[in-house]
Amino acid sequence: MAFYIFDVDGVLTDEHARPSEEVLHIIEKLYKQNEQLAFITGRSRQWLAENIFTSLSEDLDWSSLYCVAEHGAIKGKGPDIHTWQLDPDFVIPDKVKDELYKISKKREYKGLIEWDDTKESMGTVESVHGDPGDEEHLEKTRKALKAYSEEAKEVADKNNKKVVTSTYGVDVVPPDLSKKVGVQWVVDQVSLNDNPVNVFGDSQGDFIMAETARQYHAEDVTFFWVGDGDPPETEDDQITIKSSSESFAGGTREILKSLL
Repeated sequence: MAFYIFDVDGVLTDEHARPSEEVLHIIEKLYKQNEQLAFITGRSRQWLAENIFTSLSEDLDWSSLYCVAEHGAIKGKGPDIHTWQLDPDFVIPDKVKDELYKISKKREYKGLIEWDDTKESMGTVESVHGDPGDEEHLEKTRKALKAYSEEAKEVADKNNKKVVTSTYGVDVVPPDLSKKVGVQWVVDQVSLNDNPVNVFGDSQGDFIMAETARQYHAEDVTFFWVGDGDPPETEDDQITIKSSSESFAGGTREILKSLL
């Protein structure tokens, strides 16, 4: 038995944040084989419910699926998001969100980024996705996210918060919130024993999930990199890093097929 930890954005989705039905069907096969699974994402629980859980088979009992939203601020098991718990210690003040919201509404960002009002704990903007294959629009959204993140950092710094940049968005969160919080919650409830741990990520910040598994004495950890660019580096010889030939959900599909 293995433990699979998946980031969601850019791992279960393509570069336009569209969930891959094929990848989700493979995950269903893993679940049927009694593999332990966790989704750990910066996305909101509402987004997960509307975009991921609607594509999972209703014939399966998903009650043992570990789910972490907003990096670790919201945690629960199974697809009933109303049973998940929001940790008030990780909620940033409304005045900080309001300031970030005003920045996101600047004219130069129109049509490129937008405020994510489904987030409960943090202030977030997301890319406005263009048509598939529209590389010009994609490049413009990336530049807009970078510019916004620099402005958001000024707000974050003066309020003792931090900026987390992902493939499609920019979050402003409490300084001690990361996906490490989510992994800690998951492994506190399961026994890793000598089972291999497979972590899938597409951003440098996802590597902390593999590092946290090692801190909990997992001895066989593989980090599967499906992002653009170079994968993270590590000096821990008990974490293996492997890259797919494709990026995003295509890379996840490639790796999962090789593991089945």
